[in-house]
Amino acid sequence: MARETDLIKERLDLVDFLRSYLKLLPAGKNLKALCPFHQEKTPSFIVSPERKIWHCFGCGEGGDLITFAMKYENLEFPEALRFLAEKAGVTLRSINPAEQKQFGILYDIHEAAKSFFKQELLKNEKALKYLKDRGLKDKTIEEFELGFAPAPKGPLWGQGESLTLHLINLGHDVHDIVRSGLTHKNVKGLHRDRFGGRIIFPIVNHVGKVVAFTGRLFEPAPSNEIPKYLNSPETPIFSKSKILYGFNKSKNEIAKSHTAFLVEGQMDFLLAWQSGVQNAVAVSGTGLTPHHLERLRRLADTIIISFDNDEAGLRALERSLDIFNNFDFHVKVVDLGKFSDPAEAGKENQGFLLQAIQKAKPAFSHIFDYYFKKSAARSEQSDIAYRKRLLRRLLLKIKNIKSQVEQNIWIKELSQVSSISETALMDELQNLPSARDEAVQVQESETTPALRIDLIATRLLSLVFAERKLFDTLMSSREWLPDRYQRLMDNPKDEQIGALEMRSSYEFADKDPALLRHEFEDLIVQLQIESLKRQMEDLRGEIKLVQEGGDEQELSDVMVRFNVLAQKINELK
Repeated sequence: MARETDLIKERLDLVDFLRSYLKLLPAGKNLKALCPFHQEKTPSFIVSPERKIWHCFGCGEGGDLITFAMKYENLEFPEALRFLAEKAGVTLRSINPAEQKQFGILYDIHEAAKSFFKQELLKNEKALKYLKDRGLKDKTIEEFELGFAPAPKGPLWGQGESLTLHLINLGHDVHDIVRSGLTHKNVKGLHRDRFGGRIIFPIVNHVGKVVAFTGRLFEPAPSNEIPKYLNSPETPIFSKSKILYGFNKSKNEIAKSHTAFLVEGQMDFLLAWQSGVQNAVAVSGTGLTPHHLERLRRLADTIIISFDNDEAGLRALERSLDIFNNFDFHVKVVDLGKFSDPAEAGKENQGFLLQAIQKAKPAFSHIFDYYFKKSAARSEQSDIAYRKRLLRRLLLKIKNIKSQVEQNIWIKELSQVSSISETALMDELQNLPSARDEAVQVQESETTPALRIDLIATRLLSLVFAERKLFDTLMSSREWLPDRYQRLMDNPKDEQIGALEMRSSYEFADKDPALLRHEFEDLIVQLQIESLKRQMEDLRGEIKLVQEGGDEQELSDVMVRFNVLAQKINELK
């Protein structure tokens, strides 16, 4: 495995690979970018082309090509290795059999199941007619590889075994088929298909692998207890809280437009996609999770959503704002007019959805219009207590916005629609508790002398990597450095030197050389002072021993040396 891993790293250039995910900018001999693993406005993600590693000085994450793929794509090590091996054209000859069984076989089973479901759909005229009656075209059905899971008639409905037998005939172990979630044991101990009598939507992960399925009934079920939608269970290759339906197709358009159109289900997504909305994604089988939003936030800063245009819809929109604001999204709302959802809009009027999305209004404008324009005639509007409650609720939503600029924009607009002055609204806002938990403020304790000299030495070494002309000057003052830092200066290939070079790119790459020289000179002085302080601490111990011994001449000599050090420190200060 080590040989293939090294070969992947040799064939795939780290910088070229990362450029497919991030916008990299020069930072001295290194490169920098906004970190994809936490929210930030100033780049702290540093890439070292020479050492083939990356590190974020904001959140502390770091590693190589493989660790980036694992973290960004939410892959386990074997999955990441397969993903990168395909890109590099490397054959994984020595993959661990246990890892192959844990992950690879599950992918193979899902791929085989997808092909089976597709063939079954072509055989079932009713299922095909259902999809076309819903507005889907042949091209869309084929592109998203929709399928059908057959089921026996009568009392055995939902107890089929056609997929299970098909997979066994392909040579798959029934225990692996059960692990995949496609088969389960019934109360009699018989293996039965999970999906039966359903339209099948393959769920694909971010690197194009089928990892799960959603099945939807298209004919009445024999029992009301049978759910309309059925999803694969969680497996080693599928975590429903991390995967958005359609994201593998739409991620490039989302990155290009910095905007994602978020819908509720597969049909909403497919009809939107078919209508030309190719930055859409759907939440499938679970509610919206932080994992979903973290992934979207790496590519987009704007979310477009749709809600019913009534009070219940408005309250749902208000609740969603808190979730989106935690990730600093700008939220817009699309007005679907007479249509109940994006699927219906896409089916009835293909051009409508694109136009509606282009006309989407900021969520706060949508909310303000409802409360202060459409509802202006309501008697509550003249009730002072009602207006106070409403304004405070809206101000709390505004206070939860991370961007001060955006807060000011909505305060101004709220002032205009409510006829309350901006000053009064700002005063009210300041007195309201924040909707987000306040960050815990930790008082920094005074740095100990030993730690302080380490901090100074580390910063000095980082600084000279940004301004190489200062390296010789530091060499002439190296005796002031602790021994371990002197040894580092003699060993440029040491890993710690690599870390210091990356920190240098993070902290100093864009600074004026004159300012760097000024800081360097100040740090040299501070280094000397800390070194002299350490010598004084040693002398204090010596003075105590001499006092106990009673030798006055020796005590006098030690005190002279102590006073000389104190004088040097005063001169340096």
